[in-house]
Amino acid sequence: MKAENAELRDRYLRLAAEMDNLRRRTEREVKDAKSYSVAGFARDMLAVSDNLRRALDAIPAEAKAAGEAGLTTLIEGVEMTERSMLSTLERHGVRQLDPVGQKFDPNFHQAMFEVPNTEVPNNTV
Repeated sequence: MKAENAELRDRYLRLAAEMDNLRRRTEREVKDAKSYSVAGFARDMLAVSDNLRRALDAIPAEAKAAGEAGLTTLIEGVEMTERSMLSTLERHGVRQLDPVGQKFDPNFHQAMFEVPNTEVPNNTV
């Protein structure tokens, strides 16, 4: 009886430890899945934000200065959309960086291409 009791107790303790490990691993995997899915969504939204900025930058200064009612309203709408998107991203921890002149850091920067420039050291943004 004592041997059987010891064996059952050992099995119980091992099962309890295994369940505790499974619970912790599952919690960690759920947390990782949430953070990675949000990061992917934020990356996609940044591309949309960049395109809004490109659209605004593509409008010639003369056209902005002319102040035609339809164009002015369109410009204001695109600017409001851009501001709203950027503030939403900021509320969720995505903030804009201005890395010009800083050393390239792959943790924060994404290299699109490299341009030789003798005025700054290598690996400078």
